[in-house]
Amino acid sequence: MNADEDFATINYYCRRKLYHHVYDFCDQRLKRRVGDPMLMFWKAATLTLEGHPGEALRMLEPLQERRDLTLSCIGAMIYAHQHCKHVDSEAVQELEAKLSIANETTGPSALALVIAGMFYLYTGAIEEARTTIRQAIENSPDSPDAKALMGWIDLASAKESVVAKASTWFDRVLERSPKDTEATMGRLHFLRKQKRQLNAALDITSQMIVHHPSFTPAYIERMYVLLELAAWDQVLEAANRLLGLVPESIDAVIVLAMYQLARDGGHKAATAHLATLSKTLPQLEPSNARLGYSVARAFIRLSNKDPGVLDACAKMLERAMAIDPVNSALKAEMGYLHLLLDEQLRAKDYYQQAASLDAHSVDTLQGLIRCQLYAGQFDAAEEQLDIFREFQMAMGTSAEIRYLSSIIEWYKYSNAQKRIALLTEAAEAQLSIMHSHNLSLDYFAQVNPEFVIEIVKDMVEHCPADAKREGEDVHEVVKVVLSILDLICKVVPGSTDALYYCARMRFLSGDKAVAQTLVTKCLKLDNTYAKAYLLMAQIHLSNEQQQQATQILETGLSYNFQMRTIPLYFVLKARISKSQGQHQEALESLKAAMLLPGMKEPSKCMFGVDKSVLFYLPLTSPPADAKKRVPKVKRLDTIPTLYECMTIYLELVDTHAKLKHINEAAALMKEATALFAGMPEQDRLILANAEFAVERGDVDQALNLLGTIGIDQPHYIDAKKRMAEIYLKHKNDKKAYARCYSELVERNPTVESCLLLGDAYMNLQEPDKAIAIYESAMDSSPESTVLGSKIGKALIRTHNYSRAITYYESALASDSPISSTLRYDLAELYVKLQKYDDADSLLAQALDHPESDDISELEMDIKCQKLLARSYQARNQNEKAVETLLKSRETQSHVVAKESITAGNRDQKIALADINHTLAVILANDLRDPQRAIVHYSEAIEQNPGDLQSNLALCEIYLEQNDFPSAQQQCAQLLRLDPEHEGAAMLMADMMALRNAYPESVELFRHLLRRNPIHYGALARLIETLRRCGTLQDAPPFLDDAEKSSVKVHLHPGFHYCKGLYHRYTNSPNEALKEFNFCRKDTEWGERALTHMIEIFLNPDNETTGGDAMESVADDSAAGGGGKRADSEQLAVMTADKLIKVWTFNTLPLSKNVLDIDRATLIQELPQNPKSTATRILECHAMMATKQKPDIERAITIFMEILNAERDHVPSLLGMAIGHMLLKQPPRARNHLKRIAKMEWRSALANEFERSWILLADIYIQGGKFDLATELLRMCISRNASCAKACEYLGFIMEKEAAFADAALHYETAWRLDREANPALGYKLAFNYLKARNFVDAIDIAHKVLNAYPDYPKIRQEILIKARTSLRCP
Repeated sequence: MNADEDFATINYYCRRKLYHHVYDFCDQRLKRRVGDPMLMFWKAATLTLEGHPGEALRMLEPLQERRDLTLSCIGAMIYAHQHCKHVDSEAVQELEAKLSIANETTGPSALALVIAGMFYLYTGAIEEARTTIRQAIENSPDSPDAKALMGWIDLASAKESVVAKASTWFDRVLERSPKDTEATMGRLHFLRKQKRQLNAALDITSQMIVHHPSFTPAYIERMYVLLELAAWDQVLEAANRLLGLVPESIDAVIVLAMYQLARDGGHKAATAHLATLSKTLPQLEPSNARLGYSVARAFIRLSNKDPGVLDACAKMLERAMAIDPVNSALKAEMGYLHLLLDEQLRAKDYYQQAASLDAHSVDTLQGLIRCQLYAGQFDAAEEQLDIFREFQMAMGTSAEIRYLSSIIEWYKYSNAQKRIALLTEAAEAQLSIMHSHNLSLDYFAQVNPEFVIEIVKDMVEHCPADAKREGEDVHEVVKVVLSILDLICKVVPGSTDALYYCARMRFLSGDKAVAQTLVTKCLKLDNTYAKAYLLMAQIHLSNEQQQQATQILETGLSYNFQMRTIPLYFVLKARISKSQGQHQEALESLKAAMLLPGMKEPSKCMFGVDKSVLFYLPLTSPPADAKKRVPKVKRLDTIPTLYECMTIYLELVDTHAKLKHINEAAALMKEATALFAGMPEQDRLILANAEFAVERGDVDQALNLLGTIGIDQPHYIDAKKRMAEIYLKHKNDKKAYARCYSELVERNPTVESCLLLGDAYMNLQEPDKAIAIYESAMDSSPESTVLGSKIGKALIRTHNYSRAITYYESALASDSPISSTLRYDLAELYVKLQKYDDADSLLAQALDHPESDDISELEMDIKCQKLLARSYQARNQNEKAVETLLKSRETQSHVVAKESITAGNRDQKIALADINHTLAVILANDLRDPQRAIVHYSEAIEQNPGDLQSNLALCEIYLEQNDFPSAQQQCAQLLRLDPEHEGAAMLMADMMALRNAYPESVELFRHLLRRNPIHYGALARLIETLRRCGTLQDAPPFLDDAEKSSVKVHLHPGFHYCKGLYHRYTNSPNEALKEFNFCRKDTEWGERALTHMIEIFLNPDNETTGGDAMESVADDSAAGGGGKRADSEQLAVMTADKLIKVWTFNTLPLSKNVLDIDRATLIQELPQNPKSTATRILECHAMMATKQKPDIERAITIFMEILNAERDHVPSLLGMAIGHMLLKQPPRARNHLKRIAKMEWRSALANEFERSWILLADIYIQGGKFDLATELLRMCISRNASCAKACEYLGFIMEKEAAFADAALHYETAWRLDREANPALGYKLAFNYLKARNFVDAIDIAHKVLNAYPDYPKIRQEILIKARTSLRCP
């Protein structure tokens, strides 16, 4: 640090009146710069400024002989003598004479004049300072210190014209010395305070830190500039950086405490910082009472009435009073502190002490008046206020006086309108201070957030108690309060009171989403804030989210048990219980509320003890006899208001009525009527009486009561709504229902009443009339944001899509306030109409806006992104859909992070879980990416543990991957969530089957079907399981049970599907086709039924397509019927091809009979929708079934396309192998099949694996590799014990090896599994019985075949006759 920085540092601390900082700095620097005149002088001079003139004189005496210090020392000594307790006039005269002589003799040096000018400047002698520095500039025109000091002198001038020119002095210095420290500080101050160019000032601080890294004031100023910019995060960083550079920095600790209170609401951390400050101040500024006062004054107003913060501020004030015991401002501030602590007697005592020191102190007089008001001494207070108004008339009435006058107007004269006007004026006066100053310590002292919140609390008493209805205008007082709170929340975002009341006003104005966000912030700052939990519960309850409301009440109670003393807690708890049908629990809650203080004597509570707690209707006053009593101004939340008292009574009446306690309800109603007679809210009693009449069944009485509520009463609209509801529900009189709302519009033609009438017509299924009403309301109130959306939705409901689109487009062109909502509605309509490009364009516009942290905007972005993903998904653009949903997920995660407080963000977490679920579905089903799907399913379950769909889907994926431990764990978790969950039980059964525990699997299905015999999903899975365990004969009883359980079972497609499945697996293809045909048009079962039908048509005899090993035997056995069989096969292929087209061209009108249209006609007339992979696979098999080479090659090409997209797609590999076999290319086929054989078996592709193993075994058999074939066939049987074809191949291998007895055993199994319906298989069995010399069985099988197929070739001659002959042999 050089002399230039020393000079700037001394000036900086002197300007801030931190004189002991100057003393310490000079003392430290003199150790390095011994004898420096400026350091020596200021070390001594600051003792005078700190209030130690005696010590200063002793140190200045020897310094006056030095040439550069003569002028300054003499001036300082004169100043010191003048500020001694006993002034030595002779010494002063002697020093003044010496000063004159010094000025007349040889001209002093520039340094001497600069030091003297500095002293004059900081002791308030501005003109002497100007004269001295001007002389310094004349003597030394190039002196940068003199010019810079002249700039500061101009800044201290009272003339604005002089202040405006101060910058020119700093500029002159910086032109010659761009890095001059003092001139740069002057330029910085001028930009900050005069020009308010904060960004330019910030740049200067950055430059100073670079040029002067050890210059501490640069770091301090940077921190305060950032504070003025409200860049709180950077403020925190700058404060910590300063604290690292100067650990004992007072400024850093002040700013850290300010950050905690104003931004984070961290009262404990702020208390710790203030405690540190209390310890540091006596060391760094032991005589500075002003500093302690200014710090305490600001933090008292930022305290949010936190006892810890106020206690720390009290200690600072006590120390300041010890330093300066005659300062009335300190006493007055201590009085204000005790008022915030509700210690009115101590506050009054301090204010009286302050008045004894300074009888004209404004703060003191205002504090005394406030004490009088709090004590109920309204007459005395009013006299003082009248005097005060005359005193302040010239300079304008202060905000505090307006506030105190509002108390008089309300509590003495019951003038609500005057009170609200005065409160509004007081708030505006405070808000003007907010707009005219930048953030600083003094800013918070002047703005006084605590005072603004006090004004808000008083205004809230005149706001409605319930949220506004749809279409209703926001109450005027609510608008005013919101305008105040929106600003105070920006200035002090850490104030829990400000956030709570802002949230409450948002709720009353109908903006529930913003209200919920604000309450969440409030609870983040203070998780013991009871009223915030109650407001959050109100919001959830108004959104019909009873579970979340219950959770938030329980959470609030766990954090603050005092919540049970607030009446609203019991009311909300009772309403939640009633909405859930738990009327007895509601009754217990309300009985507990009746035990609260003031409930039995509400009039005493309201007027004798605490009148200010009344929730009066807007702009109404208490009864006239209230003036006879002396109400108290301060109120407690634990004492019920009039509104709350009446609410508890009426809720109790309604609950008794719901429980059919008619006598108790009547008694309470009578008591309430007597208790609240002559008080406001009388129409609420009438509404309750009407409701009670409805519960008694006396509907006419209810209508008569409701008819007595006139249009001038506040609940007139509620009465009309209830009348309309009674006419519709109890009298079924739709005309009277509509007439109630029509009368409402005639008598009260507001947007709200028009909305009610329009909604009534919508309820009556008359959307055209509703549209007319909405449009008429829109004409009279074009700025209404609700009507726009209502009209569009009504037009859509009438299917008038073109008019709806025209309306939406015109509304968007007119820049509607709800353009984002209208844009979304129009985009949703475009998606519905399959105009995807138009939808994409609109949604892109909706998402193209600057980044915002507003919850409502973020939620609209999420809705648009989800709709855009739907649009992409409808066009099979799944990659784009996933990309869009990932953006939606990121935005939703941000919303969840903003609202993370206990159950408060449960809805947002559920929304995030839904997005993850949708992502996982696309990844699993469309993109075939199970690993990423698992990640998103897991996230969905983490965010919403009760998400049964995600749990089930995740379990299914684990099963497909054969990850049985994970699947079992997930399934167990699902059953814990819902022990009766049928999907979980089915999955558990599937799991057992996949692990070859078929008996356990069947038992689980059996248990499920006992509970619900017509659970067709479980029945179908049971048939599959019985087939795989080889016990299909056990299936008919379950089908019989289903048939007996319902008369209409034969009409259900699911039943026919299950029967078709059974017939197919029991080798009865014709019966299967009949059953499948019944349900092939069904949305749930149709696709599966069509698949089975097509497969049956393509391979009715369940032969091994492409397999040649047993072809010669089959051909020989079927000789004689080849022509008919070929024709039959060709017809089956054509029918299958047409069925595929029925599935593919799903836009075909149902009146068209597709089976009557040939393939070419279908292709020409019907549009091609994107086909699923399964459809393409079936089409390829239909092509190959023609046995024509071009068709087979075309099918192979399609298979290759699918394999390029999904390398290990088993159905495509199998199809390729079949195609190559049909083209007589076994090596290629074998390579594909070997790939499948090496893959892990998956249940979803069980049939494909089975067919591939059998075909590969066929190839091995042709090659004589019986051992490899046997291994594959046994693996096939282990997975499907009903696989007749595998048993047949095993018999064929045994036959080839001349093991006829073993061959007969396998053929017998295959014959049994085919239900003895395959004559070729019967021939083989009989033949092997014959070869094994089992003639009786051979004859028996031959008879069975001939009975079913009398003309079956060869079996009579070659088997039957030979077996009989062999039996006759001796």
